[in-house]
Amino acid sequence: MDRQISLQTYVPRAISAWVRQRARERRVSVSVAVRDMLVDAWNAENTAADRAAGLDPDRQNLFITVALDALLAGHSDPQLRRKTHDAYHRKLTRLGLYASSVPGGENEA
Repeated sequence: MDRQISLQTYVPRAISAWVRQRARERRVSVSVAVRDMLVDAWNAENTAADRAAGLDPDRQNLFITVALDALLAGHSDPQLRRKTHDAYHRKLTRLGLYASSVPGGENEA
């Protein structure tokens, strides 16, 4: 196992508060929270660089979203798209997430 290397940096107060909150939520030290965030970012960057564009989850999600919206918009039941958006917003609420507040945000595709 590689020996861990210590890093030190200064961050804005808002980032410090965010990191400390994440550490509290996960019941770990700030050091462990920062390490986990950095490892996650490093893995995401290196994993994305190693895969073909067609296998990139962000691109796949965007394609799926656009394709689904097109299918819903062209469906014979004109209310199906609205019902799907309503179900999506209910699921966001149930998960404690928030719907887009940007104008036009309901038409995400």
